[in-house]
Amino acid sequence: MGSYIDTARQHIQAIVDEIVTSSNTTVRLALIEYRDHPPQDNTFVTKTYNFTDSVFKMKIWLNAARATGGGDGPEAVAEALFKATKLSWRPEATKITVLISDAPPHGLVPSQDSSFPNGSPTGHDPMKIVRDLAQMGVTLYVIGCEPAILPYKDFFMALDYLAGGQYVPLSRPELLVDVITGGAQEELSIQKFDKLVQAEVQKAIAAGGPINKEKISQTVYNELVNSGATSTHLLLNNATLEGTTDAAKQLASATSMAEVRLHFHMATVKPFIYPTYIRGTYAPLPTYPPGFTGPTFPPGRAPTLSPYMPFRPGMTYPPGTYKPGLGTGTLTGSGGSSSGTGTGDTYSAVHSGISIDQVDRLVQKAFG
Repeated sequence: MGSYIDTARQHIQAIVDEIVTSSNTTVRLALIEYRDHPPQDNTFVTKTYNFTDSVFKMKIWLNAARATGGGDGPEAVAEALFKATKLSWRPEATKITVLISDAPPHGLVPSQDSSFPNGSPTGHDPMKIVRDLAQMGVTLYVIGCEPAILPYKDFFMALDYLAGGQYVPLSRPELLVDVITGGAQEELSIQKFDKLVQAEVQKAIAAGGPINKEKISQTVYNELVNSGATSTHLLLNNATLEGTTDAAKQLASATSMAEVRLHFHMATVKPFIYPTYIRGTYAPLPTYPPGFTGPTFPPGRAPTLSPYMPFRPGMTYPPGTYKPGLGTGTLTGSGGSSSGTGTGDTYSAVHSGISIDQVDRLVQKAFG
């Protein structure tokens, strides 16, 4: 995770400048660092830096941020999301929260959680919190550090689905700038349609009977298309991002982590091993099936591990090689199954006609 913090630190001015220039808006920034609960991490659980319009302050916060190793894998995701609900959001602003994660929350997979298998010790529940964010008008984007996050992808997709956002796969930290700026541009471009969505939602509620979200979306979409409405789209390799999976939508219907556990199944990720990791250069992250304790190498052929390779409990490292930690998740708030990503991937933001998926997201967020 440290590499993602470094990228944000180096390019925060470029991120803000791009959003301001492309959208003609002001930007306020907030930062929430999160780690884990004691005894897995005894430094801090979360650190909150509330909104500022000073890029200089944000740089100071990011300069102080450090990624450290956790103990058992899961991290204090619930606490980070909860802290996001306590930020000083401006009522009239376009509200976007970007959750960057390489590990699941506590309580998702009890067999992998030696400390808090039933969920956060504070009682904070991600399923409730993201609904609170949606009711506050906050859109949640999840940037999944792949492939480490792939087994839990459907769960994170469920979170961003509830808050009207998108899941964005990322395997190279240098792409973070394009993802954040492109995502912000897209959300700013579609928020102007929110009043139309809200009006259609209220009309459906007033009519009584079962609520048909698909019908609401189609009605709004048809009206926007007929009016020639356009928006910005965040693209991966010139294609739209993967939509919410059926499994993620099923999880999104749950109201608590306890209910999520009844339906959640870890995605099966084909293990892959890259025999050489050179310090200071990028190499894709390997993942291993349950019970696998890491690769073995002939005498004298031990690799030097990339700083982007996450630590896995049970893995051993030859003397003198770099042993990275699981990392600190970073959640930033801005006021104003998988195809994965690879070394040749690019993100871009393009302007074209409004899409039904964008309308669906606005409708979903309206209901929370």
